[in-house]
Amino acid sequence: MRSYTAQMLMLALLLAALSLVAAGPRSYPSQRSKPRAIRGFKNAALSTARGFGKRDGSELPDPDQPERFSVDSLPVDWFVQELRSNPELARIIVHKFVDADQDGELSAEELLRPVY
Repeated sequence: MRSYTAQMLMLALLLAALSLVAAGPRSYPSQRSKPRAIRGFKNAALSTARGFGKRDGSELPDPDQPERFSVDSLPVDWFVQELRSNPELARIIVHKFVDADQDGELSAEELLRPVY
């Protein structure tokens, strides 16, 4: 008798749980606040690029102004500023043009040799 009562109690709890699940709120609303996004298709308002790839003419070179740099020369002030702000560039320049024997050490002869 006791097991029969326990079984009936379990059955009643199971039915109560099922009724709560069935009567609960739906996980998917029937009315959407915004349209469903379909992957691969864009809204017509988004299909037009705005401000990308268009030129306004300001970045085109001015033919009346001389170029800042030429192929054969660089402004000294600009080059000094680049060497100050970029120690790796300074190391490469010294290694390539001052260290004549490429031994990694600068001798007095290398520092005082004439530049042609």
